[in-house]
Amino acid sequence: MKQVEKRVQERKHLLPMEELRARAADAKRASVGFRDSLASKPFSLVAEIKRKSPSSGEMDPANVADALSVYDSKGSISAISILTEEDYFAGSLDDLRRARERTSKPILRKDFIVDEYQVWEARASGADAILLMAGLHQLVPGRAERLLGLAQSLGMAVLFELGMNEDSDRPIAGATICGVNSRRFETSALQVRSRLGRLIGAELSIDSDKHRVLRALIPDGQLAVAESGIDDPSRLRALFDMKYNAALIGTAFLKKGVKVADVVRDFDEEVGRLLAQSTAPLPAVSRARLA
Repeated sequence: MKQVEKRVQERKHLLPMEELRARAADAKRASVGFRDSLASKPFSLVAEIKRKSPSSGEMDPANVADALSVYDSKGSISAISILTEEDYFAGSLDDLRRARERTSKPILRKDFIVDEYQVWEARASGADAILLMAGLHQLVPGRAERLLGLAQSLGMAVLFELGMNEDSDRPIAGATICGVNSRRFETSALQVRSRLGRLIGAELSIDSDKHRVLRALIPDGQLAVAESGIDDPSRLRALFDMKYNAALIGTAFLKKGVKVADVVRDFDEEVGRLLAQSTAPLPAVSRARLA
């Protein structure tokens, strides 16, 4: 995290907090908030835009360029996630600002957020929500709570993510949306699995059972979001049955060898089937069986 902290300090010198706060006060918002949008349906998608990932390498530039217009057109997509992290995902706040100009859907800023300045940056750039990773804050007591409180005071939601430290990650008081990241985070092993996976065309850095195991930690009343490793529409049914409210998907939509519009269509149709079944009336009970 030293590189993250260094970049934040550099940006503080370029744009003082006073000016950043002024920009945040005037920044655009989505027509519906991030949490409200997710809560408006029994199940939906959060679709992601990123340029690369440590496990899957470079995304297809054409898919990245086309993604926002595709995402914006699908009712199953309740929100859009923008990776702004520079070193591992090749993102930037400019990506977030451009998205804000082009969509009215709520936007999540995904990054390694460890400083209050980054929360203000998110709001000033048009974000409606931020990601906080539980595992980044365990050694700094109270920091996650402070960042969550600041985001909420600015009218933003927080997706509080579990999964970096599977044995010790827990939701925090005040969080109303929890995510479960199924990625394996052991650094050295992850690098080996990622390289091998790219060679054979498979995702080896995912432990899909995390979605089941950690779902039990999310209290009733909090929205639950499944993250990472959701590479096929058929995976959505299991997540729906586990009582997840949404699935966050990026690589499956953006990777090389696919067309974003085609893959999103397949996921959109599967969400439609799940929603239709969730609202279908129960079959009538035969009077003969009740006699």
